[in-house]
Amino acid sequence: MDMDLLSFTCIRPHTFFSKTYYLKVMDDEVLISAFSNYQNPKYRIELKLTTQILWKMGKQSLKAFGIVYQNKIKYFEASQMHLESLKNTIGGRVIYRNMASFYEPVKLIGEGLSAKVFQSIDKKSKNAVAVKMIKQEFGREDQALDIVKTEVSILKQLNHQNIIKVLEVYENDQTFWIVQEFVAGTPLSETLKQKLPSDQIKTIMIGLLNTISYLQSQKIVHRDIKPENIIIQKDNSIKVIDFGFAANLKFGSVSSVCGTPGYYAPEVLRQKESSYNSDMFSVGVVLFNLITNQPMLKSKMYNAQQYVPDEEAADLLKRMLEVDPTKRITATQALEHPYFKDKMEKTSYEKQDSHYPSENKIIQQQQQLNNQQYQQKKSNKSLDAKTTNVIDQ
Repeated sequence: MDMDLLSFTCIRPHTFFSKTYYLKVMDDEVLISAFSNYQNPKYRIELKLTTQILWKMGKQSLKAFGIVYQNKIKYFEASQMHLESLKNTIGGRVIYRNMASFYEPVKLIGEGLSAKVFQSIDKKSKNAVAVKMIKQEFGREDQALDIVKTEVSILKQLNHQNIIKVLEVYENDQTFWIVQEFVAGTPLSETLKQKLPSDQIKTIMIGLLNTISYLQSQKIVHRDIKPENIIIQKDNSIKVIDFGFAANLKFGSVSSVCGTPGYYAPEVLRQKESSYNSDMFSVGVVLFNLITNQPMLKSKMYNAQQYVPDEEAADLLKRMLEVDPTKRITATQALEHPYFKDKMEKTSYEKQDSHYPSENKIIQQQQQLNNQQYQQKKSNKSLDAKTTNVIDQ
């Protein structure tokens, strides 16, 4: 059953008269009707990434939104509050125009074969965002749109603290722009320039494995897990970015060689297909990078554990780099591996300790209370003695 996400009245201006309409945002469409019961809506706007919405700006705020109807643009005016609510509600589910009205680029922060990423500023809120630019090549507009649709549709269905969020999508000048949350941090590829302590490595890996475990539960394969796509934040929590190669396995296998050489799983090369567990091979390569501070060359790929002195880390690495994806350790299983035991126990203890005082703390608190009471009694006795002396005098 469709759910009503937002509703308000809007006005369709005409030269000689204006007409009031009732707008309602549903799960998969926006209805615009002349009747408050939304019977026989005149306009139906499908919420999909082939639907374009235009925005008309006033001096400092939104004035109207426009839709393409029978090869003409129809504008509807409403209050700024309602227009902003509409823009936020359907953001990332349709394609907007007029990007320059809302965002201002600051600097280039990333670049790949098919995209560039800019740090930009939201002109209204002044908050930083990351804007991914995917340029349409001549004669390949449909291919570029498919890339955008796949990435955005996957990100919109995911909800995890370690996965970047998509906000809106724009198209102009033969270019698609995906507006995402800005992640303040350092790419793992930069962090790897220095030797990391074991505790920090485990923290990063637990965050990454929790992310992959969530993706596996959603039948999503990222297909490009590598240090450049893992952002380390100040508290050592992570964000996984760049879902440009991601695929949804709910609809069957995907057949193409995607990812970065040295990181994708053997089955991707052999069968040209990504499996449910392909990302775990890439995670194994990242673990090798973290422990050794070296790239995992092909010569090391099938005996990588020999380069890792820690026996538990070497065993986990062996299970992650298993050639057969059906025998390869899953993310959930990896989190239960002895390599993480001390880290998991410490985290569990700290959580428990923050909620429930330990026996030692209770004893210390009781001793402090007893000392306070003793000092208070001592003070009272002293006061009583002084009082008695005054009375005696």
